[in-house]
Amino acid sequence: MARVYQVTEERPDGSSQVWAMKELRADMDDAHTLEEGRLLFRQEAELLVDLSHPNLPQVVAFFEEAGRSYLVMEFIYGESLEKRLEHANAPLLEGEVLDWAIQVCEVLSYLHSRPTPIIFRDMKPSNVMVTPNGQIKLIDFGIARTYKVGKAKDTMTMGSENYAAPEQWGKAQTDPRADVYGLGATMYHLLTNVPPLPAFVPTPRVPIQQYNPAVTDATVAVVEKAMARDRNLRFESAEAMRQALLQCLSKRDRRRIESRTHQPTTTPPPDAVPGPVETSATPTPARAQEPRATSITPRQPIGAPVESDIYSKVCPRCSTANRAEARFCRGCGHSFVPAPPPVLAVVRPPGARWEYPLHDADVLLGRQGGEQPVDLDLGFYDPNGYVSRNHARITADHRRYHVTDLNSANGTYVNGERLTPHAPRLLRHGDKIRLGRVVLHFRIR
Repeated sequence: MARVYQVTEERPDGSSQVWAMKELRADMDDAHTLEEGRLLFRQEAELLVDLSHPNLPQVVAFFEEAGRSYLVMEFIYGESLEKRLEHANAPLLEGEVLDWAIQVCEVLSYLHSRPTPIIFRDMKPSNVMVTPNGQIKLIDFGIARTYKVGKAKDTMTMGSENYAAPEQWGKAQTDPRADVYGLGATMYHLLTNVPPLPAFVPTPRVPIQQYNPAVTDATVAVVEKAMARDRNLRFESAEAMRQALLQCLSKRDRRRIESRTHQPTTTPPPDAVPGPVETSATPTPARAQEPRATSITPRQPIGAPVESDIYSKVCPRCSTANRAEARFCRGCGHSFVPAPPPVLAVVRPPGARWEYPLHDADVLLGRQGGEQPVDLDLGFYDPNGYVSRNHARITADHRRYHVTDLNSANGTYVNGERLTPHAPRLLRHGDKIRLGRVVLHFRIR
């Protein structure tokens, strides 16, 4: 709902300061949307102007001019975790993710402990910036809200579909545990490089270690607890989650992070060269001297005894002993990780960004209320009922997948061709399946 600009303030004394200036878009589709945007924009300004935390951007001005609204805040030198994922095109290191998540817990604890608690409600990789020295900044408070005691549910249902807790879909009022869920979903994405399924999709999510076997059991347990569908089973607070995350680190890294909490943070000087810092930039000396959190097992010194459980994974093909965390056999290259299942990626309506893994040999597509319960419920994207309740079925036989239309009212289309009801159609990588106005992309990874 807004655009963000990098701006430079030119002062009378000849000095200058780089800021980020957020402008509310004035080209909304209708007057109602524009008025709602103004309300959220002013709410964001009112929330941020009274906050002060090292992991939040400093807000210096809010004003309206010529019918437009503006918010001026600290320019953050760095990149979002979403961009970090895009550049890596792979799961990120567990140690780094733990470090960032602990910092997020610290700022969430600050927000949740305000005299009137603030619920962020939009935790996701694109809303977390990371600076070159590893400090995170939580940005974009456009849908944050204050917690109102005794209220049954939120006034407006908002959130990003892959990361929003179940209660954010109009079920109940969001409280701090919604942000705990969002952080868990963000960690899932960073550790797997795959966004989690939305909470309204009934199928179980793919275990983290199926995507990334290097992630430790302790970290997996924290993420799973944070993402519990029943909020009573999640961590009761961000601080409780922070304590659990600390236990996932080595003692050395834990001491380093705990000591950092008590150290003053630094920001770039006012006359620093404007512009975001690339990830390939040389880290500052202070950061380079610090031990870096990592999930990689250190090498054994030459001549040191090797513990028997380190080489406990025996290759079924050549019988070579491998490290317990190995993904491939060091003798013959055999993969210990099973081939990931094909996925149905939602590509329409625009903005949908998630995948449904085809684990089962029989997957029923449609919406709620049919003779059989569906596996992939598309009702959220189908408010006008173009998708039949039991619309189509995908079946698998020895890694060959077929789609069958179940005599749906509006038909099932593959690459624009309407299917004959009850006649299976073989799917190939890249096929696009249309059900009503929803389009799914079949992908083999």
